[in-house]
Amino acid sequence: MNYQALELHLEQDQVRPTFVHRQLPELAANQVSVKVAYSTINYKDALTLNPRSGVLRQYPQIPGIDAAGTVVASTSAAFAIGQKVLLTGFDFGISWPGGYAEYLTVPAAWLVPLPTLLTLAAAMWYGTAGFTAALSVQTLLQAQLPQNAPLLITGGTGGVGGWATAMLHQLGYTELTVVSRNSAAGDYLRQLGASHVISANELAAQQPKPLQKQKFAGAIDAVGGSLLAAILPQISYNGVVALSGNAGGNQLTTTTLPFILRNIQLQGIDSVAYPATKRRAIWQHLATDFQPANAALLQQNTVTFSQLPSALSHFIGTPHYGRTLVQF
Repeated sequence: MNYQALELHLEQDQVRPTFVHRQLPELAANQVSVKVAYSTINYKDALTLNPRSGVLRQYPQIPGIDAAGTVVASTSAAFAIGQKVLLTGFDFGISWPGGYAEYLTVPAAWLVPLPTLLTLAAAMWYGTAGFTAALSVQTLLQAQLPQNAPLLITGGTGGVGGWATAMLHQLGYTELTVVSRNSAAGDYLRQLGASHVISANELAAQQPKPLQKQKFAGAIDAVGGSLLAAILPQISYNGVVALSGNAGGNQLTTTTLPFILRNIQLQGIDSVAYPATKRRAIWQHLATDFQPANAALLQQNTVTFSQLPSALSHFIGTPHYGRTLVQF
């Protein structure tokens, strides 16, 4: 079967997105082919247009780290033709052809059956961002923080921060301080569940100290860098920080004091290699108790497959809220 895909080509240090035609391969053992209905644009997807970002190991490549669709061929007993499935993580869209294609073929172990209460579009509305937010929320729940505990969420207008805010609000947490660099986003973030909206500058002390006033019992940080360094001294005794992003930089300048004097925990959140055996449980949470009643408030932008090259190239430089879906 012939299908169309968006492939990235590297030419003289410039990445050029090009629509190409590909043929569905014959399946190896335990592989599945899927007709794609939706993909998404994540920050990581946008970085594939920058050859110096290090996201892609080689070009040409079909990017797209998320996909949802219908099985059209299978050599796996776990998946039948006509079954609805979703896919995030692993090497999908990085070293393996990704979701920016009308069809995909992947190992069966990478796929998750679509939960009964989710549509294909809703699954991609979550996508990697929602899955990462759910892993972060699960980390805070495991710390058994009370529902009136003051919590901090960074990157509020992004996918991870927005979903984390809405999920925690759904779970009954009432003291949510959300950090955003967008001064106009206050009303939007309060609708998602934020009780306080602050700027990153309000977190940073004029004269930083290794230990500051204990303000937050836990935090979900999708930014990292200097912002994380400002957060750690303000975490309360036995507090926990779930870290999933590095948009603020890879370097962390801090001290050991918050860890050894306040017994805090810094937990890394990795949605790429998260065990396949545990993924179904997280997606079931996303379809049930983690699913916000106000989910419709999380802004959703939809582009068609033909609009994808333009949307991808403008993604990082253009302010936007929530999630961007790609519809096939």
